[in-house]
Amino acid sequence: MQLPFPAPAAALNRKNDSTGTGSDTTLNVAANPSSQLEVNPLSGYFLKNTITVNDSLTFWLIDNQASFDSLFGVAKTMNNTIDHPDFGTHIVVAATMPPTFYGTQIQLESATSDNANNNATLRFVATANPNRGSASTAPLWLGAVPKTGKSTFLLYTGDHLTKTITTRQ
Repeated sequence: MQLPFPAPAAALNRKNDSTGTGSDTTLNVAANPSSQLEVNPLSGYFLKNTITVNDSLTFWLIDNQASFDSLFGVAKTMNNTIDHPDFGTHIVVAATMPPTFYGTQIQLESATSDNANNNATLRFVATANPNRGSASTAPLWLGAVPKTGKSTFLLYTGDHLTKTITTRQ
């Protein structure tokens, strides 16, 4: 007998015999525990030299323009564009490191949202140029995350949980 629709995966894996063993029709259905988190990278900023960073990777969540302006300056050139965060609908996630001579880049490796408790997990990696440069710079990564009621942000450096920040949204 041909079914008019595809058989469920459990039925395809079931053994067909006359004893009824292996004919369990229970489907194990689970909600997707996590999904991709929308993150919009922001470019055109630098960490102000009045801010001292001591940790190998430091994170901030910024929810207003005044705090953002106190930490970051605009790096405007003739050819670049400046991404302006909308603090009415977004929170800015910032990752930075102490100044270095090795051209270090901070990158967002992954960003997920836990659908069960609405927490966010962001994983970062930092890569450096093996050759020493002539000037030091403070590596910086900025991204805007929609305000969707996220209560806790778990911020990782590789596989190491570096910081947990709980917000009010």
